[in-house]
Amino acid sequence: MTLHIVIPVLNEQDRLESGITELLKYLKTSALKDKTYITIADNGSTDKTEEIAKRLCERYTQLRYKKLDQRGVGLAFRTCIQENTDDIIGYMDVDLATDLKHLDQVCEEFESGAQIVVGSRLLKNSNVVGRTLKREITSRGLNFLLKVLLHVKFSDAMCGFKFYQHDVALELTRLCSENKGWFYWAEMMIRAEWLGYHITEIPVTWRDDPEGTKVKIGKLSMSYLSEIKKLRRERNQLKK
Repeated sequence: MTLHIVIPVLNEQDRLESGITELLKYLKTSALKDKTYITIADNGSTDKTEEIAKRLCERYTQLRYKKLDQRGVGLAFRTCIQENTDDIIGYMDVDLATDLKHLDQVCEEFESGAQIVVGSRLLKNSNVVGRTLKREITSRGLNFLLKVLLHVKFSDAMCGFKFYQHDVALELTRLCSENKGWFYWAEMMIRAEWLGYHITEIPVTWRDDPEGTKVKIGKLSMSYLSEIKKLRRERNQLKK
């Protein structure tokens, strides 16, 4: 079984090298070391991200660099799914907010037959460190809306730690919208549940980095609400 990790980046010159180096260091000590490949998916950086990424690729054979002309983490992940052939594909944040030990759990779940494995910061045994009250309320509020308006069963649509059997991910890209942003990841899970795929959630240790994040909470929330309404209308029409 081969695993492909996509790291979407936008102007990450300050965190890219340390994040990739730490990830590769961990993989060297795990059972995943010879089975894991990483793509740095650069969606529109204008700083030195490209230069650093290419230098890292020259140093590490399991690294790939994908340059996209447009911005959007959803676009970056969708493109990598469509161009990839490894057994399992997923994504992580470059700041490695999710404890790397969970990668081994992900592979264990897939070896046991899982179709989709995602991290959750909202399960009983999850451990979230350093998260601001504003971000916590926003996250719980948006996940609550997904449950109320779309009746989803999973707990955390926004955690940046999600992995799919490649054929499942590829099918979902054909069915999902062309959304380029953060909501695309949530939409994949929503449609996966609608199609009857089993989503395995694992509680994760998550260390938030409020200083380094580029997410604008207000703008993101409004975008999510708009996309949730679209999916609700679509769901209601399908029921007629």
